[in-house]
Amino acid sequence: MKIKAIDLFCGAGGVTRGLLDAGIDVIAGFDIDTSLQKVYEENNIRQNGIKAKYFNKKVESITRTDIYKLVGSKKERKEKGEKFLLAGCAPCQPFSLKNKNRHDKTDDRRTLITYFADLIKKTKPDFVFMENVAGLATLEPGNLEYFLKTLKDEGFSFDKGIVNAKNYGVAQNRKRFVVLASKEHEVKIPNGEYDGVSKSYKTVGDELKGLPKLKAGERSLIDPIHRCANIKSVKNKKRIKYQSRSEWPEELWLECHKKTTGHGDAYGRMFLDKPAPTLTTKFFSISNGRYGHPNQERAISLREGALLQSFPKDYIFYGESLQTIARQIGNAVPPKMAKEFGKYFYNSIL
Repeated sequence: MKIKAIDLFCGAGGVTRGLLDAGIDVIAGFDIDTSLQKVYEENNIRQNGIKAKYFNKKVESITRTDIYKLVGSKKERKEKGEKFLLAGCAPCQPFSLKNKNRHDKTDDRRTLITYFADLIKKTKPDFVFMENVAGLATLEPGNLEYFLKTLKDEGFSFDKGIVNAKNYGVAQNRKRFVVLASKEHEVKIPNGEYDGVSKSYKTVGDELKGLPKLKAGERSLIDPIHRCANIKSVKNKKRIKYQSRSEWPEELWLECHKKTTGHGDAYGRMFLDKPAPTLTTKFFSISNGRYGHPNQERAISLREGALLQSFPKDYIFYGESLQTIARQIGNAVPPKMAKEFGKYFYNSIL
């Protein structure tokens, strides 16, 4: 038996890559940034050798016909013995705790999970995977309630909760809210085999070992994605020598830091023997978090960020600027985490 999948809000393909690695046939992804098409299609080849197709289309404009052309109607799938997974990880910026405008009710992205729910009604999938920021249940209870009610009304068994990517083999402390749903069996979100006790978490050192050394502002001649931001400020060159800003001499303090003890990770360096902190779209900058390389005086490179997000070493990102590629990487769902959820669905039909 085969599971076909569609990836909504697919971005650079984190979910698609993970599901493909789990043995699920991801036919296509939908998103609204045309610059993502090449990244998505070139890196995600199905088992039949055909590239997963990228469609530039808003979720509210996707129709049942659009989906059925790709995965077949409910009747056709039943005749072929195929199952259908609808995955969706709506952009999280409206809900993120770092978004100062997160309470702005005019942000259209707040309704994306309700459009996702409407597509569930229209397309009748057998499985559903939804991912978002950890604070979704608190920040947007109404939209989440609508989504969960849709699953209940459609006859799904589902489980919801906050998970941490490090429990699924991702070298990153990244908490996310997920929903897994199935019409085939009772659902329980898998805990993941990495618990830090019986099986150690993957660390920054595990993922970054073997990469060519770089100086700030350099690019590897072997891997064009292994490139990092320059550090122009003389004071920042001194700051990056320390593990944390709590170790700085007073002459390196910033005025804003004299007034608060918050944002303590800013200008910090990652620890080799621990998972990375949560990567955002600004992970290429030392001023935006603990994004300094553990033992090189620079911010981590784009490739290092991708590895800490658990993308394969040969996953290629396209874009002219550090900002463009960092956004593709930072916004993604870690493929290894998506793989574990895909395996959960795949194993349920064996």
